[in-house]
Parts: sequence; structure tokens; C-alpha cells
Amino acid sequence: NNHYTGKVRLVCPIAKPELASIDWTDAGKIKRVRGNSISCKIVSSSMAARVAYAAKGVFHRLLPDVWIHTDVHTPKRNRCGPDPGMMVVVTSESTTGVALTAECCMSHHNALNDDGENNRGKELPEELGQRVAYTLLEEIRRGGCIDTTSQSLVFLWMALTPEDVSRIRVGTLSQYSIETLRLIKEAFGVEFK
Repeated sequence: NNHYTGKVRLVCPIAKPELASIDWTDAGKIKRVRGNSISCKIVSSSMAARVAYAAKGVFHRLLPDVWIHTDVHTPKRNRCGPDPGMMVVVTSESTTGVALTAECCMSHHNALNDDGENNRGKELPEELGQRVAYTLLEEIRRGGCIDTTSQSLVFLWMALTPEDVSRIRVGTLSQYSIETLRLIKEAFGVEFK
């Protein structure tokens, strides 16, 4: 019946956080690619290696410094959900420190075969590896300093910085980013050029 009573005193100074202005305009040249290939509850543990090998096959045509780690989660380790799956994440790094990322998960084909029957099957590991490689190469081709999925977050960051001018080079604007720019103009009165 020992009841402990006590008092906790939290002292925290008032901090006025300020975001620094952004100036990301030099995308640089791509110098390396890094990534992870992950599989969960797949029958063969070589599936993740097949994904990595296929992706590296595409990247090695363009640059020599490519490294993709494989990670296999088996049911024994209790680290996966109930369904099997595979995913891969690759990131390119440029000479100016710009990192562009692409990620893909295994998709299920839902196409009709020649007989008109429903042909449901999983994507081959080699197809997944090539798909993620081409997705990253498309991000690089767009020429921005931030990948498409992170554009709206950077726009919000730029709107919240002090009155200094922030600049960023982006590739093709996504529809989500366009809507974010409209909302930022309406909420904060900040307009981008």
C-alpha cells in the first residue's frame, strides 16, 4: 500500500522559432543512388535481391555508384502484416546535396488474358525493380531540387519564412501542389512567382 506522491516541475523558456529562407536552385549532377528493397512473407527470400538487381541494371547504364540494400522480413520474426508484399525505395544524391526519392510497391495485375478470363497475378520482382528505377529517372529528368511528393510541404515552409525571399527550383508541378499554392494564397496571402 505504498503510494508515491510527487511533483513534477517543467520549466521551458519561451522560444520564438523562425524558419530560415530557402534558396535551392542548383540541382547539380547526380553522383550516386542508394536504396532499400524490402520483402514481407514472400516464399523465396531472393525476391528482394531480384528487385535490387533489376533496378541496379537500369541505373548502371548511367552511373557506377549504385547500392541497394535488401531486407527480408519472414513470418518467424513477426515483423510483417498478414499479406505478402514487396516495396523498394531509391534515392539519388547530387553534387550539390539535392536528394530525389522514388518508391514503389508490388502491384497486382488485373488484366484479361487472350481467352477473356481474368488474369490476376503479382508483378514480377524484375518489373518492380525496373519500375522504381524509371520512376526515379523521371524525377531526375524533371530537373527540380525537390521531388514531386514533397513540393507542397516546401511551399508551405516557404510561406511561413520571414519576409526574406525564398527560391526553389521545382520540376513539373503536381495537381496537389497547385491546390496547395491556391490554399496558401487564400490562408496566408502569400503569392508565388
